[in-house]
Amino acid sequence: MVDIYDVIIFFIFILLVMYWWRISEQKTFAIRHAKKYCQERNVQLLDQTLLFKGMRLEKSHNKRRKLCRVYEFDFSSNGEDRFKGQIILSGFNFLRVIIEMDELEITEY
Repeated sequence: MVDIYDVIIFFIFILLVMYWWRISEQKTFAIRHAKKYCQERNVQLLDQTLLFKGMRLEKSHNKRRKLCRVYEFDFSSNGEDRFKGQIILSGFNFLRVIIEMDELEITEY
């Protein structure tokens, strides 16, 4: 016989799996975009990975605040130096990419 607590635990487990699946897809999406972004600027994405830095409220292009995921990545312009960049996304929509090289570059989407 199935108890109500078993059903609740099952639904919580399913929700956690769905959440994990979604954030892993978002990270894969962000990695592809970071690679493309670096290629367009003739810089090299180092380690081919992103580091999740946290969540924060950001203003989108229509001035509404959204809860966003912030990923950090490292890149190099000549293979010897190392710079930091950030990708900020809301769901599967990019809000901005920020790179810090000789000057700060912020690309809005």
